[in-house]
Amino acid sequence: MIIAKLVCEVCGNETDVPVCCEQSMIVKDDYMLCCCKSEDCGYQPIPECCGQKMNYVRT
Repeated sequence: MIIAKLVCEVCGNETDVPVCCEQSMIVKDDYMLCCCKSEDCGYQPIPECCGQKMNYVRT
């Protein structure tokens, strides 16, 4: 099973990937994107930690 997390490179803080429409969001073009691509969803900023964007990591 592949699990995706957002990880801070500076402090190592981990958080779950945001969920939209009951599915985990993906990273595209430096933003989080809802997989269903409806008009109500779309792009959201990648969460930040320690003054920088967190990294999307699949394990």
